[in-house]
Parts: sequence; structure tokens; C-alpha cells
Amino acid sequence: MEITSTLSRDLVLEVSKKLSEPQWLLEKRLAAWDTFARLPYPTTRTEEWRYTDITEVPFEELKLELPTGNLSVIPQAVKDRLAQAQLSGYAVFVGSDLVHVELPEDLKKQGVIFSNLHDAIANHPKLVEENLFKAVNWSDLVGTQVNRPENSKIPALNAALFTHGVFLYIPSNVEFSKPMGVFKYLEGGQLSSSRTLIVGDINSQAVYIEEYISPARVSASVNTSSTEIIVSNGAKVRHAHIQLLGQGFYHFHRQRAHLQRDAALNDLVVNMGATISRADVQSEMLGAGSSSEMLGLYFTSGNEHVDHYTLQHHVADHAHSDVLYKGAAKDQSRTVYAGLIKVGVGAQKTDAYQTNRNLLLSEDARSDSVPQLEIGANDVKCSHGSSTAPVEPGELFYLMSRGLPRHMAQQILVKGHMTDVLTRIPIEPLRQHIESIIEEKVRV
Repeated sequence: MEITSTLSRDLVLEVSKKLSEPQWLLEKRLAAWDTFARLPYPTTRTEEWRYTDITEVPFEELKLELPTGNLSVIPQAVKDRLAQAQLSGYAVFVGSDLVHVELPEDLKKQGVIFSNLHDAIANHPKLVEENLFKAVNWSDLVGTQVNRPENSKIPALNAALFTHGVFLYIPSNVEFSKPMGVFKYLEGGQLSSSRTLIVGDINSQAVYIEEYISPARVSASVNTSSTEIIVSNGAKVRHAHIQLLGQGFYHFHRQRAHLQRDAALNDLVVNMGATISRADVQSEMLGAGSSSEMLGLYFTSGNEHVDHYTLQHHVADHAHSDVLYKGAAKDQSRTVYAGLIKVGVGAQKTDAYQTNRNLLLSEDARSDSVPQLEIGANDVKCSHGSSTAPVEPGELFYLMSRGLPRHMAQQILVKGHMTDVLTRIPIEPLRQHIESIIEEKVRV
């Protein structure tokens, strides 16, 4: 079946047909396409995008990446990660093709579902239909975005034309502490679009890591990803999104979690690659006693540009949230952080914190930080803060005077700067992996 290469409504129809999707999903795709087609792209006049110019991103010039059905070998970079990640199960995508998936028998017997999203649509239609697009929706705007519909442009593109994804379901009272790992190896040169749907049922516990990997340099490429996390009463989900894409990639990630009564999310976002990357990470405390920990780490070099937006949306009472994002920039690179704590009228006894810290390793690097509060209740505890500072010359001189080369002295200072985030990552192999990435980035 020949697929048209131009973004259009016909392309949506062709993709849905190729993937043998049910009518309800096609209708959702078409609604998303209609939203995408009528909205402008966000510009620097859009408040949440004022520091990030995406006018040169070739969204509509690239061919959509589609599953080929070919069996590919697992790339060496992914094999290396599998050798040290200590996972309970894993899946590997090369482009849009799922080339391997593995789930332990004991978890299968307990009812855990870990599969290609389209396999789940076919085999567990009710479960997927109830939850897909529930958290990340092209028309569901929250917080300061409510009057700026252009913020839905890229999520609508993702919803209309996603070609692959992952579904993880953890039944009630089932727990596992070793991570499920999903590795997406992208070769570049195309528009790649994926979705992740995680559903933790009542009193379940799970750990999920997704990593994006590519060659070090690629021709112009766009990757859009959406992650939906549904955390039921008393459930706990630990999630990590790690982006290590090469130069030439433009990466746009939208993530939102729905937290019910006494639910807990521990989230980590790591951005250490791509020419431009943007992560929009949101937690909605919908149930009393829910809790969200949102951690972020980023390092930029060359002309890289990374942009983070976080939302802690407190709807229910007695909920807790904590954001800690820390990063470093060198050369002519730029980092952006904007965050909002939004507390609804009925969200009394909210306990919310937001912190962003940035370290500049060169005179030409730049960081912008915009923490915000919007409080609708009168019995809350909320605070926010940010700081941006260059490397202290005296500290660098001290380390170098002890015989350390400059790059190693900078490694020590950067790791010291990020320590309070790193120490909050309880998965030792993941923490070591991130530390090694930081070391390599500083050295280059």
C-alpha cells in the first residue's frame, strides 16, 4: 500500500487503514487532525514559547515514518544499555518497528500487559479505549495555556499521526520494582511520532523507563512523543523519560499524569541531546492525598536549545507536589525553564514546591527561568525559586591547581551541582548511566 508523503487528512486515513485500527480511533485521529489543520504553530509571541523559536523546524517537509514490517537487529547502542540496565522486561523499537519485546512469565501470570500499543488496541480494546487520550488530549488545555490554543498544535499532530507506541497495564495490587525499559532507536531524516499509555490500577506499583537514542548526527528530523500516565487510587508509578538524540533532531514531548486518591508519581525527565528539545510535563492531583515528584536534568552544548515547561495542577485537597529541575549549559547553548503551580479553589492543605537551578559553563551560554504561582485556595503551603550562575572561578582554579584537567574539574562541579537530583534517583543503574552521560557531555 503506497502512502502519501504529505501531511493531510488523506494521510491520516491511510495510516489508520494501514494499522487496521477500529472506527473509534480513526474518529479521534480525524478530530485531532482538524485541530492541527486550523491552529497556527506556537511562536515566540506565545507566552510558553517566548524563548524558543521553532519557525525553522520542518514539521511538514518530512516524510512520516511508518512501520516497515522488517525484522531489524537491535542496534549496538541499545544492546549496551540492555547489558547494564537491569530490567524486568523491555521493548526495542527501530524507527516505528517493534523488533523485540520481553515480559517475564511471572508478571504475565499476574495480568501485567506490556506490548505494542496497536497490539493492545486489538487484544484489549475496552481497556485502551477507556484510557487513550484521557490525559494528553489535543483540546484539553490547562492553566495559563487555556487561552492559547496554539499550544495544542503539536500534540494534535501527534494524536492524528502517531504510528507506534507502548501500552503498560499493571493490575490492582500487583507490584514490581525492577524497571520496564523501552528503547526507541531513531535513524533520522523523517517525522517520527509515538505514544505511551501507562495505567496503574488500584494499589499497584511499577517502574517504567523510556529512552530515545539515535546516531550522533542526522539530517533534519522531527520526533513527537506523548506519554499518558493514569495512576489509580493508592497506586505508585515511577517513570523516566530520557532523550539522547543526535544533532539534527527536533524533539517535542508532551506528558501528563492523572493522580487519583493517595496515588503517587515519581517522574524524571532527562534531556541531553537534540538540536532543539521541548518537554511539557504536567501532573494533575485529582484525588485527595495524591503526590507528585517531578525531577529534571539537562545539559546543553554547542548551539543546542532545551526548553522545559512543568505544571503542578492541584485539584483535590491534601495533595503534595515537588518540582526540582537542574541543568548546565556551555558553549553557545541555551536552556529554558518555565513552571506553574496552579492550586484550585477546593485544593486546601496543598503542599507544593518548585525549584529550578542553572549553571553556566561559558560566557556565551544562557539560561532563562520563569517559575510561577497561581493560588485559588487560602490554606496552602507553596513556594518557588530559581537561580542561574556561572561556574565559580575560584572553585575551578582550586580543582585545576590540584592537577585535574579543566574538563575533569568541570565534571566535578557539574555533578556537584546536580547531586541533589541524582541522589533522588533510587535506581542505581539508571543513576550511573545518567552520570556517565554528564561526564561525556562535559568532556566533549
